[in-house]
Amino acid sequence: RHSGTRGMASPRRRFTRRVLPALLIIAILGLGARVGGGGDGGGYGAGDASAREDLTRLNEDRISVGTTPSSPRVRAGLRDGTAIVDGTDPSPPPIPPRAASKTPPPARKESAGRAWNLGTESRGTRAETTKSKSTELVAGIAALEVDHSTHAADDEAARAIANAGKQTSGYADALDTSKIVFATFVSNGFHEFMLNWFEHTKRLGVDNVIVAALDEETEALCVANGIPYHSDKDLRYTFEVMATGGQPLHDPNAKVTMEGKAFQQIGALKAAFLLFLLNRGHRVLVSDVDTVWLNDPREWFERDDLPTRTDVSVSTDCLSHEEERRSRGCWGPGFNTGILWLRPTAPTIALMATWRDALLTTSDKFEHDQDIFNKLLRVEDDGSPASFAAVDPPLGVRSTRSSFAEADGDGRVGEALHMRRVARGIVLGALPLARFCSGQVYFVQRLPQRLGVKPLVVHTTYQFSQARGKRQRLREAGLWLLDDDAYYGRGPGFVKKGFIAMLPDDQPPAELIADGAGVEKHLAAAAWYRLAIRNLVAAAEATGRVPVLPRITCVCDRWWGDVLPSCKIPGSDVSPPFDACPQDHIMNLPNMERAGVEWREWSLLDRV
Repeated sequence: RHSGTRGMASPRRRFTRRVLPALLIIAILGLGARVGGGGDGGGYGAGDASAREDLTRLNEDRISVGTTPSSPRVRAGLRDGTAIVDGTDPSPPPIPPRAASKTPPPARKESAGRAWNLGTESRGTRAETTKSKSTELVAGIAALEVDHSTHAADDEAARAIANAGKQTSGYADALDTSKIVFATFVSNGFHEFMLNWFEHTKRLGVDNVIVAALDEETEALCVANGIPYHSDKDLRYTFEVMATGGQPLHDPNAKVTMEGKAFQQIGALKAAFLLFLLNRGHRVLVSDVDTVWLNDPREWFERDDLPTRTDVSVSTDCLSHEEERRSRGCWGPGFNTGILWLRPTAPTIALMATWRDALLTTSDKFEHDQDIFNKLLRVEDDGSPASFAAVDPPLGVRSTRSSFAEADGDGRVGEALHMRRVARGIVLGALPLARFCSGQVYFVQRLPQRLGVKPLVVHTTYQFSQARGKRQRLREAGLWLLDDDAYYGRGPGFVKKGFIAMLPDDQPPAELIADGAGVEKHLAAAAWYRLAIRNLVAAAEATGRVPVLPRITCVCDRWWGDVLPSCKIPGSDVSPPFDACPQDHIMNLPNMERAGVEWREWSLLDRV
């Protein structure tokens, strides 16, 4: 709790009497319009010269922890004239109340200057489900609806998946076996991420791309947008509930699940699709749709000793380059199937078939595709543990220097490769974590930058606001390619008067975000940010602008496990504080959106 949050009735009344009229006058005059000039076509950076002056003081008191510095509360003049509000004033204008019976707001349309044809209906089901739902209210609006039921097995669909490959259509026949196949798979729940994934492959000039369309809506989306797809009448997702971790961006009212046969069916469809490609002799680089290819990886996979000598190579949830170097690969943490490199060897093909069948037959509703994949690599058919023996020279030793810039000491001729012999005769490679990045490695520790290596891909894992958190992180990093001109305040589609933001140096007291600040100060700093964001949203509401959220510094990492007392995830390399901390570390983004709040990420002003 902030020490300055008590006894604030009098400042709130002073704010209402003195400052709200000033804010309304500012809104009427249109001072501080940043870009687009709102819906009137006023042009880029429109604004009166007087907007560069301090406009008013919101209050003489400043909420912090033990400090009361004096500074203007509303300021303007960040480059062209964005209105700048000090979000720390304790008494913002109130947001107009929303009726509890108000229907959920429609999802914002995603586009990239074109008409993305996004489906909004989920397929019907051939299997009965037992409805067991949990619903809560957010600002009087129904929150995320999660189906916790154990879905009845769809035996008909399971038989079809096990025998797929005979009723296909699409572009698989056009794939070139001499080139790496870039593959992904998607059903109706993650359409926007697939579009973003595909845009990044186009940006890199990657060809030989294929998207497995797991329902009719996805197939239609691919056709409408010229995306090469693979369709198989036997590879269809058949459950009504969407198997995804959070409501889809285009359907805020969808019912979702991460349990039972529905979620497992998605994994089985993926394995069957990969098996189809491998049986045709393709080398396959498959990644989930919530990945982004940052740089072209083809040279690395074509020439490096690791991918050319392994049956399967997989990304890892390991968070330590130091551990990776000591052990010549991270073998303890779970392998993450979000990025897989598959060569069409007999052991790889057998593994894909076993993976598919295990997903179709498991009776554990909490067992996901990744759980089973890890088990298949770590446990032999007879139940004995795999040896994970190092691969002996010459196969297991680097004979050519890495063609990519490596961290100091890595990539030299003679070093042991990140390879092990695992269950079922598989030669397994652990993809280097600073090139094939998890969300924590890339967005929080920022290991590629620290190590001086070029990352190839990032997977938006280790985040805490479901699909909206994934999109937010990509937006903060400039990696979400689907936003149209209106998002950036340009053109007739932008109906606000501009943007409103805090000054970049308007941050919590320095002692709250210093090295080794500890959990209590982290909680105080997080409360400071939330209060500032509340006030910023209120000022935006009063002035008809869109709030640009502040850049956040975290002095504690966020994780599902225990980070105390160090505030650092065990086994990670970098200790907090973390500059440019992801917004989902302190804010619940789905709840903000469902409450009708519109915002922009802190980095937007660097790109407009």
